[in-house]
Amino acid sequence: MNISIIIPCYNEEDNIDYLVRKSKKILKNKKNQLILVNNGSKDQTSLKIKENKKKYRNIKLLNIKKNIGFGDAIKKGINKCSNDIVGYTHADREVDINDIIKGLKKLNKKDYIKKIFFIKGKRINKFKNGWTLSDVILTFLMTIFYSLLFGKFLIDIHAQPVIFHKKFFKKQIFFPNDLTFDAAIYIKAKKNNLKIIRFPVIFNKKEKNFGIRSN
Repeated sequence: MNISIIIPCYNEEDNIDYLVRKSKKILKNKKNQLILVNNGSKDQTSLKIKENKKKYRNIKLLNIKKNIGFGDAIKKGINKCSNDIVGYTHADREVDINDIIKGLKKLNKKDYIKKIFFIKGKRINKFKNGWTLSDVILTFLMTIFYSLLFGKFLIDIHAQPVIFHKKFFKKQIFFPNDLTFDAAIYIKAKKNNLKIIRFPVIFNKKEKNFGIRSN
């Protein structure tokens, strides 16, 4: 199965080369697509992406002049996807892009054909990977808040990566432009009775060296 991966990049000029190197396994499949969204960066992010496009034809650059937010970059990236399976994650080093390969392996042919899947990471070993007690408590409180608000059990809402069928996204009328996009798409997946597949991932805060995450 082939996948289009969307990664919003906001002031990530020092991180693009690293990200592409880490993506070699994904890019080796010429039918896979890596969409790097230059989300209104003020640095040389766009130039760095262009340099890497010369090495891999399945890297696509999408330039957005004004940064409206993380969700806006994802939505615009999805509209450029050439594959039915779509995934997204962050550009910073906290997240390993190869987790997308692990997540994709959780998808069986039956669920793919029915287009009913929603695959999402579940962050583990938080304290070993630079999380503070405040980080853990905030994540726990968000789980409680969103679960009570929407009447669905919504654990670890901002975990990455996220993988789904493009048709599921196209059926939805509205998604927010900011970081609440993660919560909104997860809630929609639950309400649409998609098969939710969670798998363990490392979210290493100690590795975050570059980039600024947009709203």
